[in-house]
Amino acid sequence: MQYSFTNPDFISLLVIVLVSGAFAGLLAGLFGIGGGIILVPALLYAFDELGFSPEVTTQMAIGTSLAIIVPTSITSAWSHYKRGSGNIILFRKLAFPVVGGALFGAWLGDSLSGDALKGVFAILTMLVALFLLRKNHFVFGSELPVLPKLWGAGGVIGMLSAIMGIGGGVFFTPYFTAYSLPMLSAVGTSASLGLMISLPGAIGYIFGGWANPNLPSLSFGYVSLTGFLFIFPITMFMAPQGAKLAHHLDKEKLKRWFALFLLLMSLRMFYIVYY
Repeated sequence: MQYSFTNPDFISLLVIVLVSGAFAGLLAGLFGIGGGIILVPALLYAFDELGFSPEVTTQMAIGTSLAIIVPTSITSAWSHYKRGSGNIILFRKLAFPVVGGALFGAWLGDSLSGDALKGVFAILTMLVALFLLRKNHFVFGSELPVLPKLWGAGGVIGMLSAIMGIGGGVFFTPYFTAYSLPMLSAVGTSASLGLMISLPGAIGYIFGGWANPNLPSLSFGYVSLTGFLFIFPITMFMAPQGAKLAHHLDKEKLKRWFALFLLLMSLRMFYIVYY
């Protein structure tokens, strides 16, 4: 498919991607997630339709998603911190192990095949959806664990998030609330930690794909400059709107609808891999 605003197929594809970006930005503000759990499937579909090499489409969808999450997470985190929903002390404790985990995850993502990455994404998305559908949340304790355990959890979440191309909020928010951190504080802190995942993760995917001969034009490693420029403005615009809604809407109902959406995406990804 050609990049042309006179091509109806390209215009339809652009609309789909922009709507996905708007939805991702809204969810980034609502739940403190980076939006990658929406962006990766949308970008994967777009890159396949545009005829990119199958050998690089999955890594490019993940790398581009992480690049888009960088400004989105900044906007979302700032919107939450302005409203007092964030824990700067917890952020400082977790920043470095999360960065280390994200860099390791980007290295693993470059090493795995496209189908393997899709399988990991599908499995973890399914687990997240099932967790969100639970009526009773896990309760691990009344306060966060000691630093070695906290660092270990941060490193693992950073690694898994970089492999999936997400900001980590789908893991951090339930982890924090399981230790009795208030929901809005968990969401705001998760949003800020998304930057500690997305920035090193995106850099890792840029360097990991730098010399790949199958990359399309206007690519910096596994990051598509075209995809980034088209999507990040709308995600940045929608993230503050989601942060405002987070203080007013019934998040339990929203989480259930979001979980059902994730289940459908997970099943679709399984279908892509195995059929």
